[in-house]
Amino acid sequence: MVSNAEPPHSENNNQIWECLPTTSNYVDQIAFSPDGKILASFHNASTETIKLWDVATGQQLYTANFVDLQEVAGGREGIDFSFCKSLFFSPNEKALAYILTCMGFIWDFALGKVVSVKALQSPFEDYPWNNVALSPDLQIVVSTNEKTGIIKLWETSTGKEIHTLSIWENPRDIYINQFSLDGKVFASLIWLDDFNIDEIIKLWEVETGTELCSIPVQGVTAENKYGAVLAFSSDSRILASNCGDSFVRLGNGRILKEETKLFRSTILLTDVVNGKQLCKFEGVKNYSKDLWGFCAFLGNKVVSLAFSPDSQLLASGDSTGTITLWQLKKGWFQPLIAKKIKTFSHVSKQPINTLAFSPDGITLATGHGDNNGGITLWDIKSGKKLQTFAGHAVSASRVCCSGFADRDQVAVSPDGKAIASSGYNDIIKLWDTQTGSFLRSLESKSHPGSAEKITFSQDGKFLVSVNKPDIVLWEVSTGREIQSIKPDSDLLFWGSRTLNQHGDLLAIGEKSTDFDSGKLRIKVLQIPDGQTVCTLIGDYGFPSQIIFSPDKRFLATRHSMSEFAIWEIATGKLIRVINTDYVEGDTDPGDPDPVLFSPDGKILAIAGTANITLWQVSSGEKLDTINRYHRGWGRCLTFSPNGQTLAFTENTGLYTIKLWDLKTSSEICILQQTFKSITSLNFSGNGEVLVSSYSDGTIAVWQQKKGLL
Repeated sequence: MVSNAEPPHSENNNQIWECLPTTSNYVDQIAFSPDGKILASFHNASTETIKLWDVATGQQLYTANFVDLQEVAGGREGIDFSFCKSLFFSPNEKALAYILTCMGFIWDFALGKVVSVKALQSPFEDYPWNNVALSPDLQIVVSTNEKTGIIKLWETSTGKEIHTLSIWENPRDIYINQFSLDGKVFASLIWLDDFNIDEIIKLWEVETGTELCSIPVQGVTAENKYGAVLAFSSDSRILASNCGDSFVRLGNGRILKEETKLFRSTILLTDVVNGKQLCKFEGVKNYSKDLWGFCAFLGNKVVSLAFSPDSQLLASGDSTGTITLWQLKKGWFQPLIAKKIKTFSHVSKQPINTLAFSPDGITLATGHGDNNGGITLWDIKSGKKLQTFAGHAVSASRVCCSGFADRDQVAVSPDGKAIASSGYNDIIKLWDTQTGSFLRSLESKSHPGSAEKITFSQDGKFLVSVNKPDIVLWEVSTGREIQSIKPDSDLLFWGSRTLNQHGDLLAIGEKSTDFDSGKLRIKVLQIPDGQTVCTLIGDYGFPSQIIFSPDKRFLATRHSMSEFAIWEIATGKLIRVINTDYVEGDTDPGDPDPVLFSPDGKILAIAGTANITLWQVSSGEKLDTINRYHRGWGRCLTFSPNGQTLAFTENTGLYTIKLWDLKTSSEICILQQTFKSITSLNFSGNGEVLVSSYSDGTIAVWQQKKGLL
């Protein structure tokens, strides 16, 4: 049967599948009240937007949800409530300032609820709320216009403009505006389109509008341009930033090359008045050999900074969940120095989005908690963890990572009880499917580098990861590395390595493959002993994709966008060639859409931009065509374990997850439509759980409410 007609879309059927709710293990903003008795938190992916906590008891005092925000905004549409620019208490403790991307609020708190709200009116019509900042006394607002490179300061009470400042001709972006704690100075961080200066920090005096100084930031790349963080000391005399990196490349003990390269891992302390550098120090110092045997600097990215109330301590949080406490000292006629005195580490090793000292300087709050905690309180003197507050309720945010780059970096255990994820930080993490709680990390000192692919063994007891250059076997219950396999590097070409579904077979191309003559040689190895199962030899060029059948009977190799060779693993023989009806542009030759076998190995599903085609392996006949549109990153495809359902993604402006009934060739339901790019779809071995991951590092877990598969 061939069905080219698109069936009518079904509605999202929540009676069949539901996305399991969870509690975030981090928050995006935190703030202490001036007396230190209340802690406020904000999380941008939660319907519980703002929470207030009693610091002494841990009791939740107040929650402002999405409905509250709509109500206080007077029902205005088009307001983005999901991104908080700043969150802080006013000095009189009676107000909490909460500034959104496109609208600002000053909330007065009484009796544990919001009793009034004041909307701020921006002077810019074209860019009404671009990177606004509110002074600590809630009296002055800064807003920017990227198009003209203008910053305006104006009074909240009257809307009167105080100063109009021209920062630069045609800046690319003004993405940070931040007041000092006394409100006398504010900083702007500007991304420039300039060959010599990539970013610049400008400091201004609020009272006069005078520019105090400019701090050039060089070496910014497209990947890290929005990664800067700034913090003013309590006396407003020092500005701390993660904008002081230098990159050193070493070889055989000699410096071969030194260049500026911003990893956001070096902390720079600058004099607010004159912009002079006071101190520069590495947040993390780490050197590691790369693939060519050179030593390269690898610094953990600093993602948050905070000064203590007396400005004697600086806390920095990095991308691996480590908080470092620095003591700042300045002697007679001596420069300022920073001495590391303490570190606090979270076991889940997730980024520390925000930090805040209590007003008395005794406690440090971090916007990240282990398990289901969103905030952790630490005792500064002893370094002990004092308390953890629960995170904000979210529907699809179980993991906070730097992001996922590949569809093979997420795996779900056969019983559906655990999820494994591998991002950019060289650590594999295990999570509880039902609660979203962190279970443990799998971290190897001898095999650095992110895993290209991870998969659970068929019994769920082990996890297999493809690292460079080894294949590593982990014990799931303990997180212990129990074995590694390193095939002969002289014989094998490491550019194409493919694990089967349960990680017990590995296909890898030999280095001796003759690319010019088109002779193909692929070895299939057994894991964990590394023994050769078979060698595939044929008159083909090197494949762009290698695909195992789940039943371990077949292996498919893709040799062009339209030609697939089917091999029998037991004998190593070529049994069939399938030529598809490929149309130019239907998939990216450099990064082709996914191809996979059905669980019984009888069907080969081939995804493209315009459709998904199903082919019978035994005859090479096309069985069905499923119309869909998906161009760009995030193309995903997976069979349910019984082979009756196909889950796949579409992209028509929104990223959509669909379930398809293969027996009736009809759409079952739409699980989700989201603006976030979907990077993977994975069924559990029992078919009761579907896990979807996203480019921002979050994971959603979908569970059946009644029988489907």
